[in-house]
Amino acid sequence: MMDKKVRALFEPFTIKQLKLKNRLFMPAMGIATADENGAYTDAASAFYVTRAKGGVGLIITGANAVTALDPQQTVCTDPTPGFNPEAYIAAGQKMTRQIHDHGTMIFVQLAAGLVGDSWLEQSKRCQTMTLAEIRQLVASFAEAAKIVKAAGFDGVEIETGSMLDGFTLALYNQRRDDYGGELQNRFRIVTEIIAAIKTTCGRDFPVIVRLAMKSYLKAGGQQALPLEEFAEQGRDVDEALAAAVLLVTADCDGFDVTAGIDTPEKSSYWKYSPVYFDKGVYLNLSETLKKVVAVPVLAAGKMDDPELAAEALVQGKLDMVGLGRPLLADPELPDKLENAESQAIRPCLGCNDGCLAQLIAGQKASCTVNPDCNRELRTRIVAAESLKKVVVVGGGPAGMEAARVSALRGHQVTLFEKSYGLGGKLKYSSQRILKTADRQLIHWYENQLEGLTVEIRLDEPATPEKIAAINPEIVFIAQGSEAKQLEFPGMDSEKVTNAIDVLTDKTFVGPRCPAIGGGLAGCEAALHLAMHRHKMVIVDSAPEILAAGIPMAPANQQMLKDLLVFYRSEMITSAQLKAVTEEGAVIEKNGEERLLPAHHVMIAVGFEPAPSLYEEIQNDYPQVYNIGDSQAIKNIRAAIWAANDVARTI
Repeated sequence: MMDKKVRALFEPFTIKQLKLKNRLFMPAMGIATADENGAYTDAASAFYVTRAKGGVGLIITGANAVTALDPQQTVCTDPTPGFNPEAYIAAGQKMTRQIHDHGTMIFVQLAAGLVGDSWLEQSKRCQTMTLAEIRQLVASFAEAAKIVKAAGFDGVEIETGSMLDGFTLALYNQRRDDYGGELQNRFRIVTEIIAAIKTTCGRDFPVIVRLAMKSYLKAGGQQALPLEEFAEQGRDVDEALAAAVLLVTADCDGFDVTAGIDTPEKSSYWKYSPVYFDKGVYLNLSETLKKVVAVPVLAAGKMDDPELAAEALVQGKLDMVGLGRPLLADPELPDKLENAESQAIRPCLGCNDGCLAQLIAGQKASCTVNPDCNRELRTRIVAAESLKKVVVVGGGPAGMEAARVSALRGHQVTLFEKSYGLGGKLKYSSQRILKTADRQLIHWYENQLEGLTVEIRLDEPATPEKIAAINPEIVFIAQGSEAKQLEFPGMDSEKVTNAIDVLTDKTFVGPRCPAIGGGLAGCEAALHLAMHRHKMVIVDSAPEILAAGIPMAPANQQMLKDLLVFYRSEMITSAQLKAVTEEGAVIEKNGEERLLPAHHVMIAVGFEPAPSLYEEIQNDYPQVYNIGDSQAIKNIRAAIWAANDVARTI
């Protein structure tokens, strides 16, 4: 039976005259792929249909390009309705029929390419679109919407970022004609696009606008943090509200609220809210907008707390709740929530690694915790032809995933974990710095493994003798990693501690506690202390912090750096620790020594594979696999994916 606290999420809703079965929507994300004709592939269809099957009420696709391609270009890389309309319509109809079969509606996000008046082009070539080019662009939106409608999609969303920001933001728009100057002129192109789509597709065809209500842009092109006081250089809320009223008058049927602006220097972490944000990133903005417009207001932004989301609906802060990355992690989230199975929901970590970072790296976007995301067409996990005994050594992400998939396939699984609980290093990261999702992921694995009757032996280090007593056919060695040790005068001092002991309160450090090591662990531990009024200094041997180790997603990395500056942390790079004395830490930079007065010194210089049983037992059993950090230092995504790929084939 559904929990009464979340009932508001499953009330029907209407946009224009389109009836939606609930108040949950999936916002646009650049996940699914197109073929050379600009049509959706079977893989893209499977991605969206899987989310529809999971119970979401409305899907908004990732951006579809509407601008004319280079005449010399013969192959598409993005969904493009106008490139080969016949191919696009055929693929679209096939996809939308399946989505509608599950009672879900689907909009297409339409976006202009980075040409003409976009900030990117202005910054590089100062190119200004002619009036004829503007008319052609408006017409291309209408033509794309016509094709989209013919393909069976239920409406469109206009993305006002990218090129259209070049018109709508006074910061970038230097025009002196009817498309520049006052607000009405700067938004003229958007109102003309809405009018053209309505003329072409009919007034009942829903058209909503994705509107960044605040740019959070400081002088010099730098981003602003949630609690930071600054002079807005881009769009502020008052202007966004005036623009929204203008767009409603122009027949806009609703708004998808967002914030932030991408600049030539960096992507905005407001658009891709990292783990360091609180829940409900855009709720204050959507609530403000709801007070001035009568059309539906949609908002995503870390809305995966069901009670918070339902309460926001009841309080009138928004009309529909967006679940983007949470539906990558678990496409069945809506159905599980409706059926009171919230403990079975696999959580999004907010890491931006499997989705955004993969995309930026030119790889196929997916999800850190869900290896099946955007790979729905690959062979599903199937029962093993021959059931075997499986031993897993280590209960971190790799070990838990190996045990889960092996048990799903019917194998008899025993998992050894030398510590008090599952999770590996997730046990420690989950205790600080807003990383509650790490703890939720551990609980999800615990529930999954319990339901699959995996035998879990906690506080029990594996030994060759214990493994031999089980006599398994398959062994996974996933013993993880341990902190690297530095050797220096004073290393045995009571002043010396490490990041894990600090995060778990095993060591209560004094107000001055320099962090030796500017990787992820050191910086997050330093941020935890800085937020609790410690005077933090981060010392790193690299030329900049967060440069060593496995790269972070850009949005997460930049926000972590900005938070450290905001909390007045000092960064000393290209420096080494020389000694720890009674007075503090002695460091050397550019051949000169400096004393950092300290009550404690926190060492966080990275990790290395832990001593492993792999070499000792690799020839003792038919199949022995060394996975996760036990093999080589990995991030969470790489550990889970490696374990999943191996376990589904044994």
